[in-house]
Amino acid sequence: MEWVPALACALVGAALGLLVPWLVALCPEPEHDPSENPEDYPDHVPFAELAVRPGLRLRSVVACGLASGVLGLVLGWSWGLLWLLVLVPVCCALTVIDYVTWYLPSRLIRPSWLVTGALVGAVAAILGEPQVALWGLIGFLGLGGYYGLIRLVSPRAMAGGDVRLGALLGIALGPFGAPVLLASVLAAAILGVLGTVPMRRSGTMIRRRVPYGPFLVLGGLLAVVVGQVLGA
Repeated sequence: MEWVPALACALVGAALGLLVPWLVALCPEPEHDPSENPEDYPDHVPFAELAVRPGLRLRSVVACGLASGVLGLVLGWSWGLLWLLVLVPVCCALTVIDYVTWYLPSRLIRPSWLVTGALVGAVAAILGEPQVALWGLIGFLGLGGYYGLIRLVSPRAMAGGDVRLGALLGIALGPFGAPVLLASVLAAAILGVLGTVPMRRSGTMIRRRVPYGPFLVLGGLLAVVVGQVLGA
């Protein structure tokens, strides 16, 4: 465990958490899909309204600070922090949006593919280890393909935004190895099952459907932590 990197990352993450409301407001409103039944989804909250909700900025600062601190604690001064810390506020914004609106905007996800991929590639070049970039690509194709297959088989079980988010997490987690990629899939699935209970009670769950994005993000964080702890 590395306490100095943990504190430094927590401070950086908390600062980045200030960007979350701006990232939420940056997203365009989703276009109506005539093939979807409106009764299967909660009433839409405009992103501009969601971005200014009282307490969002403070909760985002706390959440991003905690997540970043945990990453620093288990990874120490690792090159992987370069792309993981950049993703923390993005994933926080996506979690907020998906939990409230059941929508994962491509406006945040697709540019993050490029930024994360570029950072992974830069680290691979600096270290002279092309396998780092290769594993990022494997993660992108692996998790994107896996969740894409689920969507192909059962569109109601997996939305397109979930597939894109899974691919993004694959880029970030791939350099940590296949066990971390597999652990993220397993953790997201378990958390998704466990999360149906409180969501049903709070009214967030509608007709046995849940927003899966938050579980993908939490599963990815948990996979990194478990991977580092067990690999220590």
